[in-house]
Amino acid sequence: MTISFIFSPRPENEGTGLWGVPTSSVNWCEQDYTISYYVAEFFNTFSSLCMVFFGLLGQWSLRRLSPPSQTTSKDITAIYDPLLAHPSLLGIDRIWLTWFALQLVGWGSVAFHGSLQWWSQAFDEVPMVWTAIIHLTTCLVARGEPFPLAVPKTYLRQVTGLKAYLIPSLRRDAAGNWYTPVISAAFLLHAVTCSLLVTLFRGPSQFLIFHVLFGSVELAGFFLTFSMYRDSRKPGAETAFAYCRDECGAAEYKGLVQRHREDVRKLHNRGVWIYVTAIVIWSTDLNFCDYVSQIPVTYPDLAGFLAGGAGELHWVTTTVNPQGHAWWHLLVSIGFYHLGILATYERVLAGYREFWLGVARGEEGCMELLSEDKTRGRRVAGKGDVPVVEWIGGWVPVVSIRRRTSV
Repeated sequence: MTISFIFSPRPENEGTGLWGVPTSSVNWCEQDYTISYYVAEFFNTFSSLCMVFFGLLGQWSLRRLSPPSQTTSKDITAIYDPLLAHPSLLGIDRIWLTWFALQLVGWGSVAFHGSLQWWSQAFDEVPMVWTAIIHLTTCLVARGEPFPLAVPKTYLRQVTGLKAYLIPSLRRDAAGNWYTPVISAAFLLHAVTCSLLVTLFRGPSQFLIFHVLFGSVELAGFFLTFSMYRDSRKPGAETAFAYCRDECGAAEYKGLVQRHREDVRKLHNRGVWIYVTAIVIWSTDLNFCDYVSQIPVTYPDLAGFLAGGAGELHWVTTTVNPQGHAWWHLLVSIGFYHLGILATYERVLAGYREFWLGVARGEEGCMELLSEDKTRGRRVAGKGDVPVVEWIGGWVPVVSIRRRTSV
């Protein structure tokens, strides 16, 4: 493929490609079947793989929680971390599912843009709704229901299978009965309703219904991540690590609080601004296609110059489509990854904080995790082993556990 071919004016389609006439409720600014007979929107299709990549990156980032990232012990298995030993209590299953759902969004987007059919559009939009709702409930649990404290010894055997994915946490009412939090039931109903409406409706009404239902969840997620950022800027932000103050010196504790504030600020600001930029590009590409697809570009006709020997170099002016929707796929993936890491960090930090406060109060469920049959003679992680955000290469955030250097 030469430079001249990339910038050459795209011909009007004389027919349709492999998948036939588009039946989706929206057709994006990229012209159909101009690159390949088999792919309706070439750039939009392959840029969708960005979501698959960042979903895999999110799952990989969970591996940074275990084994411990810092320890002086040569045998890392000799350290017993009660929460990492039972990751369902931290909601790791739910976080893993969020990243898996993002991958499904990517593959659904590949199917949608590759064929532009109504059924493939559902494969794109339904996973988007579920991904947003899973992410939102993770944020809500981190803010309001961080850890199931009052639990019997059978709890670890009960939080398995579907419960570990759909229920943020299990608690008992005044009568001692288990119940599903209203928040889980409400969002599950919202997801099912949205899924049905998206698949049953056609045309402009389908497009409007999806964006109203999905957009409402999206805005709620933005509000919650903003509340995390806002609270980190308040004078009382040090309460996030107050449970481990007696394990750290004054300077170390102050450094933890400062690091917490800076990491939350970076995660929030980068995530939101990249996400908002993606939305602006998405909206511009959708509503002003006639303008953005006719951007003038002037380039040297190198092919003609070389073919004509030592002839004069001519400049050619044409129009080009910057493929805004493809850029949306890349930027929204990066933005969501940062906000997802922020939700993970807040969730894990809340879990550690509530666990050690529960130990101090002698809560049955927390003490159960520290029993001898669980520790088995291993060194037990303490309050000084706290969740932090690490930046790989200064740009890729992951959540890890900062281990105390003393054994």
